[in-house]
Amino acid sequence: MGLLVQVSERVWVLPGGVNIGVLRSDAGRVVLVDTGLNDTSAKKVMKAVRLELGVEIAGILTTHAHADHFGGNATVVNRTGAVVHAPVFDEAFLRYPLLQPALLFGGADPVDSLRGGFLLADASPVDLVVRSGPHEIAGITVEAVPLFGHSPGQLGYVMEDVFFCADVVLPERVLDKYRIPYLFSLTDHLAAMETARGVAHGIAVAGHGPILNPGELAALIDLNVALTERVADAVLDLAATARSAGSILEALMQQFGAPVIDAPSYYLLQPTVFAFLSHLHRTGRVVHEVRDGRSLWTRV
Repeated sequence: MGLLVQVSERVWVLPGGVNIGVLRSDAGRVVLVDTGLNDTSAKKVMKAVRLELGVEIAGILTTHAHADHFGGNATVVNRTGAVVHAPVFDEAFLRYPLLQPALLFGGADPVDSLRGGFLLADASPVDLVVRSGPHEIAGITVEAVPLFGHSPGQLGYVMEDVFFCADVVLPERVLDKYRIPYLFSLTDHLAAMETARGVAHGIAVAGHGPILNPGELAALIDLNVALTERVADAVLDLAATARSAGSILEALMQQFGAPVIDAPSYYLLQPTVFAFLSHLHRTGRVVHEVRDGRSLWTRV
């Protein structure tokens, strides 16, 4: 039995910690959607494509610039010469992966504990930047769907009624594990979930978790939206009196039981709190002031 799961005539999925898409053109060329965390996932998908489809990989479509989704790019490119196409903004993080842990560390030189493989991938070349709309790579045309929020430029891709929806939603097991998943922009993420809800598809392949039918994706969107609403309400309750973002973060970790046990888990959650505060400020529900050397947030 093969490793690849066929979901349409020219589309397969290699399930795993990160689901990797495999698209085949009429001429037999193959393009991957993401490559997983590292060279292990890269070698696994290269072997599966070679043995089960009898071809080599010609291209990579990256959904977003988190190490677990593009960490295998360098290995695939080095072994196959595949071209890499990546979203606007995120493409800079592929070429300069230290940007991700630096961003989490407040824009400064990140501590060594933030330089592990989960946050810091090998650099990947980027041959072309992908924008929303029809996009061609290695003889394959996909529709690139804007799903910004989890990362600044995250894109989904649609081919043959199959919707690769990246991390616009996370499965229940991941939500249960992390309690408050990382976000770059809550404003964009809320819009992205509604965009995903409106994408016509027969099969949805999220970045993590099982392959979904349309009803299952809609239910998962509802679950993810509900979590953001609970976190936003909790932030508003905590900001009933002026508080720092650090104080709000500490209280949220306790309230939601977030498993913050090391630097990566802490520094993923810290900017997520700022994403909520930025959205609530933008929508007029909190005010921000700097007073007595402190950055304070207060519910309106």
